[in-house]
Amino acid sequence: MNVTPTQMVNVGNFAPTTDATATAPAHADDVAKFRQAFADAAPQNAEQASQVKPVSDELSPSFKAVLSQFDSLNGHATKLGKIADAMRTSGRDLSPSQIIDMTMRCQELVFHAELTSNVANRSSDGVQQLFRQQS
Repeated sequence: MNVTPTQMVNVGNFAPTTDATATAPAHADDVAKFRQAFADAAPQNAEQASQVKPVSDELSPSFKAVLSQFDSLNGHATKLGKIADAMRTSGRDLSPSQIIDMTMRCQELVFHAELTSNVANRSSDGVQQLFRQQS
C-alpha cells in the first residue's frame, strides 16, 4: 500500500490545539477496548454472543513494539520542533554548525519515518497476501 502525492496531507498548516478539553489521539488498543465495552453493554442473545470475541486487556509484545516505534517518531518530531523554536526565538543568527546539526537531525527523523513507513507497507502487503491465500 503506497501513498500517492495526492493522498498526502500538509501538516505544516496545523496548529497545536490549546483547548483545555482536547485529548490525545486514541491508539488502536483504545479503539479495540471501546468496541469490546460497547459490545458488553449491548443486550446479549445467542446471535450476538457468537459474533463478539472478547478482547484481552494485554497487548501482544509485537503490537506494543509497533506502537512504541510510532510514539518514538512522534517524540523525536516534538523534540526537534522545540529545538527549532528555541533557535528561532533566541534572536541570534545561527552558526554554520547549528545549521548543519539541525539539518542532520531533520534528515535522521526523515530516515526513521521512511524506514517505519517501509516496514508498515511491507507488513500490510504480507497481511493482504495471507488474506488472499485464505480466501
